[in-house]
Amino acid sequence: MSKKKDSFKPWLSRPAINRSVTIPFTTSLTHRLSSLGEFHPNELDPFLLFDARDSMIGTLENPTLDLDPSKPDTLNVITATRAGTATFTDVNGNIASASPNNVRVDYSLGYPAILVEPSSENLVTYSEDFSKSSYEKTRVAITTDDAISPDGNTSADKLSATATTGTHFLKIDRTVTNGAAHTFSVFVKKGEYDWVNVMLQGTGWTNSTKSINFNASTGEFGTVTSGVTHTSESLANGWYRLSITNTTASTTVAMRLYAMPADNTLSYQGDGTSGVYLWGAQLEESSVATSYIPTSGGDAAARTRGFEDLVISGSAFSSFYNASEGTVYVESVLSSGSQEPFLVQISQDNGDSNRMLLWNDANNVNALVDTSGTRVVSQALGSRPAAGALSRAAFSYATNNIKASVDGGSVATDTSAALPTGINKIFLSSRVGQSEIYKLNGHIKRLIYWPYHSDSL
Repeated sequence: MSKKKDSFKPWLSRPAINRSVTIPFTTSLTHRLSSLGEFHPNELDPFLLFDARDSMIGTLENPTLDLDPSKPDTLNVITATRAGTATFTDVNGNIASASPNNVRVDYSLGYPAILVEPSSENLVTYSEDFSKSSYEKTRVAITTDDAISPDGNTSADKLSATATTGTHFLKIDRTVTNGAAHTFSVFVKKGEYDWVNVMLQGTGWTNSTKSINFNASTGEFGTVTSGVTHTSESLANGWYRLSITNTTASTTVAMRLYAMPADNTLSYQGDGTSGVYLWGAQLEESSVATSYIPTSGGDAAARTRGFEDLVISGSAFSSFYNASEGTVYVESVLSSGSQEPFLVQISQDNGDSNRMLLWNDANNVNALVDTSGTRVVSQALGSRPAAGALSRAAFSYATNNIKASVDGGSVATDTSAALPTGINKIFLSSRVGQSEIYKLNGHIKRLIYWPYHSDSL
């Protein structure tokens, strides 16, 4: 037996609950929900003897909003705005495309999560055709469309070393913004050779060459330039996505790809056939690799993925929101440490005068409340999580009773805050109209809302 979550407001249709009663929870909300399979008898809905939901996540009653990417129907209340298609990693570990204005449920972290990113441009004009003249070829040959690519098409190219002695590599140059972080990423798969070297160079750079060696058979890195920022992501069918990042000190960057028979063996005698497979080259002005942007020439607009705004408004919002008190819990993973992303904002239209929000600045996770244009709450909750780390934050509000916490830490409390008025929207991981520095560039694993205040965060 479970309750429907439709247009009626369950907290209005039930007997009044004495909110002054605090149930003695054994652990905080952010710790309790970190394992949603836990069963706590004292957290059962008091109006039901038994609740057959997948997890007992209520404290007094079931939430009125539960955005769970493992159950895509729960995301239908979200209005997504994003110009153009965008890619994501699907449940089978393949690269898939999402149509414009669509929520992306991504599995690159190993579990389903909402993917939210700022805009980005792929500066590589032909990301899947390495035979183009824009790629300089030194003692290598390209066989186009020679293998099944990560998107399921036969569009992966083979990079083979010619039957000569020396270095064997593919190179492409691009004009970039001086002084900005740039990330080069590419999908690789072993062929006759297991090893691939990815190199990022810039004329006049303080550290002019960054290099990573990767074993596409074992999924492990070999020799890596000291201090270089790099990642790998495992996909289906033996594919990996590699990335390498450096900050430019000129307006030119060169990217090189080497097929190798052993770790860091750049120079050797090739046999004319042995090599590795490549697909999906991407260079972007970013401190991390964002979702793949396929290119086939065209202007900058054709090579750009638009930013995303995810909003719940109208009847979808009013069906779950309680103006007098409520609690929101969000699980998030940041991809980058260089931005100041909002995790969730509950606000009046698109303005800043009346709003409640959780956001990350350069150092901390923060809770803010603005009422009639005045900042009434500003609380640093704890250290900003590292990029790639799953973090859990909770925020609870009632008149003169604001509480917030992150990752089960101490609860920050404000007992003199008037609540904002006219609230009519919830923004997920962004704030419409603000610069992209405030967009998440990461994932939302779960977002839950209860229409009542909680002291146990």
